[in-house]
Amino acid sequence: MRKILQGLDVFNKTAVKITKWIVSACIAAQILIIFAGVIWRYFLNAPLSWVDEMAALLLVLIAFMGCYVALSDGKLARIELFIGCFKGISKTTLYVVSEMMSLLMLLFVVVYGTKLFLLPTSLNQKTPGLYIPLSIFYGLIPVMFSLCSLATVTRILHYLFDKEDSVEC
Repeated sequence: MRKILQGLDVFNKTAVKITKWIVSACIAAQILIIFAGVIWRYFLNAPLSWVDEMAALLLVLIAFMGCYVALSDGKLARIELFIGCFKGISKTTLYVVSEMMSLLMLLFVVVYGTKLFLLPTSLNQKTPGLYIPLSIFYGLIPVMFSLCSLATVTRILHYLFDKEDSVEC
């Protein structure tokens, strides 16, 4: 089981690094595009029609990929109303149950995101201004949420198989 956990950790760390680079590039591109749009609109009196559409599409990429990065790094906001009152095995059990419920929701999004992606209407849609296939963005839903599911499974396995004192809850 140790080897499986190590393999999952290596895969997850590599995927997070790649995703962070992509998110950083998307944020930089979004800033430049919006800045160029402002310059062209207000200073050159020649608005660029594609700026808003591209900024919105980049925001979608940033949101889905950022969700995976935040989940993998343990940076997603969560409310620990009463889990902090517990210690030891009961605290670990509550965390595992919580992660299992999150995993159930993530798998639900993966299944229905895949169904949305495979719809003929989704496969044929294009953005109105730039004619970018929307299937790219629909396909991002099951891919990123599958990665989120894998990160959640890895976290559950760590809760179950790591020593009690080494598990950070």
